[in-house]
Amino acid sequence: MSEQSLDPASVVACPMPLAAPAEVLPFAGTGSPPRWHRCPPDPNCPFCGGGTAREDGPDWSFLDAVYCISLASRPDRARSAAAQFHRVGLCRQVIFYRPDRHPVKGVIGSWESHRTVAIDALARGARHALIFEDDVAFRRLSARTVAAIGRAFARLPEDWLLFYLGHWPLAAWPIGLRLLRTRSGCAHAYIASARLLHWLAEHPWERPVAKHPLVGRGVDAAFACLPGAYAFFPMVATQLAFSSDNFTTEQKRRKKNKWRLRHLVTHSRHREWLLANLMRPAEFLVLLCSPFFYVRERARQLFTARGWLRSNSPSLGPEP
Repeated sequence: MSEQSLDPASVVACPMPLAAPAEVLPFAGTGSPPRWHRCPPDPNCPFCGGGTAREDGPDWSFLDAVYCISLASRPDRARSAAAQFHRVGLCRQVIFYRPDRHPVKGVIGSWESHRTVAIDALARGARHALIFEDDVAFRRLSARTVAAIGRAFARLPEDWLLFYLGHWPLAAWPIGLRLLRTRSGCAHAYIASARLLHWLAEHPWERPVAKHPLVGRGVDAAFACLPGAYAFFPMVATQLAFSSDNFTTEQKRRKKNKWRLRHLVTHSRHREWLLANLMRPAEFLVLLCSPFFYVRERARQLFTARGWLRSNSPSLGPEP
């Protein structure tokens, strides 16, 4: 596993033809959904119901764009995500993208879905975009916490690529108030910078990229090999224990060696249960080990500068 090289200037300035922004339609939440639609309304929502909005609600105005990816064939997951957004006041901003299931592999469809919303965000002129997957679950997200997220977001260094609101940290250490430097898995709740939006737009599934072996083959495995990753602490978004859409029932049945222990985790509901319930404990465990991760990274940077390690060795990137 090696870290992706990313030239900030070349990524930002890279010209690429962009289609017009997708047409976003209203959706009542029943029937066949349009490809792109607003959050289905809830008359009981304190933020969008009844035509009035609470003045003291969470202020997400620091975001340029908000998306949620949910398969057209999974209305249950879309309803769950919509309920989460109504809870935290994102219902007025989020755009749902409802792709069809990929005919071969769900992980390919997931990658291309993240890429599609990135292209749409760029087409809308967004400088950054908050991207969710439909298994997101918020915990104790008050207006004060959202304000703290906005302040942490404003303090990100210029080299930032992505800012996690929820993740599975593999290595991290604090760099400021409620702000972590991290290498992480999971892509259910993150803010993508303009550079990352361009990176996604320019990297279809078939284009080879480095992926972290502990994370898998999805877009989050590629993110774990990119520099400039940060996270809000403590995380505010975990995942619900939905069965994965990356593996169909037929694919699981045909897996010849599914009896192996590793497949009991990766190809079953156990994986989703572990992610849903151990994500926050893992965050605190990694934070306890943060001195080790920090010293290891500083040593790696020193060894690389002196030529003792190759420059493409795994790294979290330069310290801000």
